[in-house]
Amino acid sequence: MLKIQTAVLLVILAVASTLVLPVAAASLNPNKLYGAPTFVLNLLGKKDGWSGGGSYDNPDRHTMFVPDTTTGIGGTGYLADGTPIQVNLTMWITKGTEFAVIDGNGFDDNEVALQLGPGKYAVFVVALGKPGGKSDIRGWIYNATDNTYLFMTGMVSVPGHNKKPVWVNATSLLFVSDLEDPYGIVTGDDQWIFDYLAALEATTLGDYLYLWDLDNQNIRHLQIRFYKIG
Repeated sequence: MLKIQTAVLLVILAVASTLVLPVAAASLNPNKLYGAPTFVLNLLGKKDGWSGGGSYDNPDRHTMFVPDTTTGIGGTGYLADGTPIQVNLTMWITKGTEFAVIDGNGFDDNEVALQLGPGKYAVFVVALGKPGGKSDIRGWIYNATDNTYLFMTGMVSVPGHNKKPVWVNATSLLFVSDLEDPYGIVTGDDQWIFDYLAALEATTLGDYLYLWDLDNQNIRHLQIRFYKIG
């Protein structure tokens, strides 16, 4: 009996070693899961009122400068039913022919902008540099026709590390599930955000955008890595 139980245990361990579970592996370096990232973006937190001078619209850059505390800096936004919500730093996310930092300065209007390259991506975020703090990132679909926040595509919380940085899987922010979708567009697998926006615009004839709302609380360096998966 002992030999049988041991054999079964070895089979279970062998099978488990072949599985790739991004959520469970969030504390691992995602390069070990996906290889080299397609694009690496660094959000550098600076003290309130910081001004580094120069231009921040070079699309080849890989950095954005943001306040180290962004809680509430965007004022008040509204849902479609008029419910007010707190707005933090806004990162507008669009798609194009290549990755590009469209706006790298979050101090002039509490907004930054990133263009993704073609395809679909897994996304991981980590806090680097000085220990402590945390950062919450919420994905939102935004109705540009009436300037309201339509619905969230999820939220991830990135902890400030104590000794070892912890990678957080933020891929779900860029996909819409059937549970998140109030319009019945998603009926099977989670849908890539820009495919969903196209279907939503065709269905409702509105103008919709996608953004991340960044509630950064004293993290000086957030690194975001994008890995092409489709």
